[in-house]
Amino acid sequence: MGLTAPRAEASSSHQPIIIADQLQNIKGLLSAPISTLVDNSSEIKSTLEQVESQLPESLQVKLWPAGHLPFFQAEVKAAQQRIDARHSQASLKADIAQRCRTLNQKKATLDAKADISANITQLNLLEKELAGLEGKVRITQKLIQEEKASIANSKQEAQEMTEQIRAEFAEISTLSRQIVTGDDKDDDVIIARAAAVRTEAIHTIDEFLS
Repeated sequence: MGLTAPRAEASSSHQPIIIADQLQNIKGLLSAPISTLVDNSSEIKSTLEQVESQLPESLQVKLWPAGHLPFFQAEVKAAQQRIDARHSQASLKADIAQRCRTLNQKKATLDAKADISANITQLNLLEKELAGLEGKVRITQKLIQEEKASIANSKQEAQEMTEQIRAEFAEISTLSRQIVTGDDKDDDVIIARAAAVRTEAIHTIDEFLS
């Protein structure tokens, strides 16, 4: 609300001094961090209400948002939380990247072990040789057993690595869902929008006082 009319004995020449003091006070209050002002700008609002009736309408319009900065509270706090979260997740992103590189290496190893076509071809040749060369039966049978064992081992290793890769992929997927999306620039714009109101109010006061 506006100030009450001054008593008759008060000099009207004192009014600009009082208004200037109040505007300097508002300017000082606006120098607080934007995170503080969006929590509570009631003192600014109260001071503005005391002098608004003595201010030009154009100045009232420009300064009015400065008394209502809590309007930006939810947006500013959410933006700051997202920025803080991204900055705190640098090690998490690096860990995920390293896990992905390791997983790709294991996948390449799995692909190599899963390709047993050469083993199967060799096994077929050995079985045909066994049929035609009775004198080499024992040697050929031993080679057959070795190739079968190699195939079995490759399948077993491939199965184990497949399970391990699935587990690690699930873990990476879970970690990836923790990453806060978006860009700091977008949230900086939100914060800057609130800060611009503060800056405009300070600039307006400076212009008025000058």
